[in-house]
Amino acid sequence: MALHPQAAAFLEQMARLKTPSLDSLPLDVTRRAAVLGSGTTSSSPSLAKIENLNIRRPDGTELPIRIYVPHGTGPFGVCLYFHGGGWVLNSIDTHHDLVRHLAAVSGSVFVNVGYRLAPEHKYPAAAEDAYLAVEWVHDHAAQLGCDAHRIAVAGDSAGGNLAAVVCLMTRDRKGPKIAFQALIYPITDCDFQRPSYIANGEGYFLTRREMIWFWNHYVASPEQMHEPYASPLKVSSHRDLPPAFVLTAEYDPLRDEGEAYAVALEQAGVKTTLRRYDGMIHAFMRRVQQFDMAHEGIQEISDHLRTAFGQPPL
Repeated sequence: MALHPQAAAFLEQMARLKTPSLDSLPLDVTRRAAVLGSGTTSSSPSLAKIENLNIRRPDGTELPIRIYVPHGTGPFGVCLYFHGGGWVLNSIDTHHDLVRHLAAVSGSVFVNVGYRLAPEHKYPAAAEDAYLAVEWVHDHAAQLGCDAHRIAVAGDSAGGNLAAVVCLMTRDRKGPKIAFQALIYPITDCDFQRPSYIANGEGYFLTRREMIWFWNHYVASPEQMHEPYASPLKVSSHRDLPPAFVLTAEYDPLRDEGEAYAVALEQAGVKTTLRRYDGMIHAFMRRVQQFDMAHEGIQEISDHLRTAFGQPPL
């Protein structure tokens, strides 16, 4: 399918601005630019409450989270959300609009997790933060007005990687049971020769070169890229993982590894739904004011989430 007109318009705007590649700028400049381009707006749907809290890590430092409570009567199902940005960029704030929409449309509590970023905090710091957040939400479910037996995880890109990885971690460590995982164009592998990397590696927002840059910031050595908690596609078994919804974008370098992960889950007996958004590019979901298909994706994720929580779709 051809590029969706909104995707084409977005790419044309980027070209007019002559935006430099991420790897060509100092990291602090790149991070500021990512915040400016996040598309956050104040016109998001109404919620009952939004609250900022901190989770204390074992070393005494704090992991920031933002809690989104929908209108209605609890106990609610709860979904932890891990933002994208190659493990290097972005924050709770850059994905505020997307998470707010997901909470409102799904009728679930969402917990937006501000995990530690690389290269200051190398792998597996982000994954360990994700696991800590799941444990904390499970242990404090009643305080949050949630049901500890209805916990899900979701994330986009590097956040989709963390959502997939934390499902592996909870299985392997016999941690809190996760009811559902929503993986939005997730990073699942470190193979830069996949056909989608070759076809979509330039000119469609996220580039192959930038992905290599992200990986090199995230891991301390090339060998770590192949560890299952970094590249979840490489785990020896995908059995006994939560039901999954995997969303990919046609013109995304990450398309093939996301779809390969969906196949691996299905082959391992995990109930999995795969949806490719034709004509779309990487990161379209968080730009809810620019892409109509972002709202379609939010509705689709919300419907799957409600089903996983034993609630009828809205």
